[in-house]
Amino acid sequence: MMSDEGKEITLYRLHRGDLCMLSASCVLDAVTFDVFVDAEEDSQCCVVSGPAFAAVSRRNPDIRIFALETAVSRFSDVMWVMQQVLFMSMDKRLAIFLSDESARTGSDTIALTHGQIARYMGSAREVVSRMLKYFAGEGIVEVSRGGVTILDKKRLRDLAL
Repeated sequence: MMSDEGKEITLYRLHRGDLCMLSASCVLDAVTFDVFVDAEEDSQCCVVSGPAFAAVSRRNPDIRIFALETAVSRFSDVMWVMQQVLFMSMDKRLAIFLSDESARTGSDTIALTHGQIARYMGSAREVVSRMLKYFAGEGIVEVSRGGVTILDKKRLRDLAL
């Protein structure tokens, strides 16, 4: 989502095989909003028009149910992001992000720049860099160009709690 001033926040990220149903106004007719997509690796995307989706879902209710369930799941992701941004400290948010990213990729090395992490968290790169520097000083992570390596998972998890 992007403000008129160009400030942005990532509401959720899609990975291989994921679907973006929140952008489908054909699923939720009363909801209209702009969607911005940032593909960070080679991707293939299929865009289904509202009328085409409506026609298919009328013929097959399972498709409509799947789409609504997917939209509800993404909405839950969005609410989690809003809860973090509004109510959590930056160190806790960053600890959660790094822990989640490590679990998702199965690696202790997070191959993202400070700018990418900041965008995903809805923060400024300078704030993320400052917090990563603090984490590094505490021996929790090691920061390198284009990546962060988790050195102490237990302390990172403790910060996330």
